[in-house]
Amino acid sequence: MFLVMLHKWLLQIFHNMATYIITITSKNELEETWVDSNCPNFAFGFTQETLEECTQIGSSSWEATYETFEVASGSTYTSTYLSGSQQLTYTLQAGEYGIKPS
Repeated sequence: MFLVMLHKWLLQIFHNMATYIITITSKNELEETWVDSNCPNFAFGFTQETLEECTQIGSSSWEATYETFEVASGSTYTSTYLSGSQQLTYTLQAGEYGIKPS
């Protein structure tokens, strides 16, 4: 959950983001997180936290949204954090990160 909250904070500092809409069928699906293999230090998740925040489109289906973030062309983004006693540094190149795998 911390990584999802960190991701939401990071989205505020990136200006170029895309919003994706996906059909889900359960609360468990809404609570899922995923990792972009190009950005393994972040977990991504849906914008909504409850089914009530989603748009219901059928008797047991809802639309949920998520946002990706983009590092602008010609830029990089570097983050450093502790994992246990080890310091890890990731540098993201220009591109879009956080697209949910199908």
